[in-house]
Amino acid sequence: MYSISAERSAGWSGLAFLVCLVLSIVVPGGAPPDISGTPAAIGSFLTAHHQGLLISAWLGFPTMAFFLWFAVGVRAHLAHAAGVADGLPLYAITAAIIMPAIALVSSCVLTVLLLTAIPTDDLPGWWGLYMLLSVPLGAASVVFIFAAAHSMRRHRSASPALAYYGYLTALGGAASTFSVFSASGPMSLAGWVTLILGVGLFAIWIIATSVWLIRSAGASAAAS
Repeated sequence: MYSISAERSAGWSGLAFLVCLVLSIVVPGGAPPDISGTPAAIGSFLTAHHQGLLISAWLGFPTMAFFLWFAVGVRAHLAHAAGVADGLPLYAITAAIIMPAIALVSSCVLTVLLLTAIPTDDLPGWWGLYMLLSVPLGAASVVFIFAAAHSMRRHRSASPALAYYGYLTALGGAASTFSVFSASGPMSLAGWVTLILGVGLFAIWIIATSVWLIRSAGASAAAS
């Protein structure tokens, strides 16, 4: 049964997810080395930012929990608005479930880097795996956001502005996956262009969609 209160809480969960995501990025401090970094550079970064990186890895747990409830709320609202089984809400939630699964693997790899005695020569391989996991994570987010935006536009469940911004966010996320072709520079995995396209646009979409869930639930409750 469709629940207005659950939809509103999903909106707040989206905002909580974003807070955890920002903390996981900011807390470690410093710019991480590129995927082409030397063993010495990677080892120095892990040592200098050990505690912050460990907190960032742990934050994967609440980040996952908040995001999943947000995604469930998005799916519920889309399915309720559609009124028919057109597949888009299911398509969106499937990709949304894959996202935290990849993120948890990334957290586990980071924890291994921080808490185990990895030989110096093996550091680039482990660090490369940790960095490269952001690519399939970004790809899954593209599917989730595109499916949600397309359902919003098709069934007019959200404003055209939010639907079209969803398309833009999905396009930016898709462009950010080209970072696999750059070992360094602004379009690398840790480059500022990749962060804007893959994280910046996504963060704004999360805020806008969370507000949409909260306001839609409030409007539905008032109408009832």
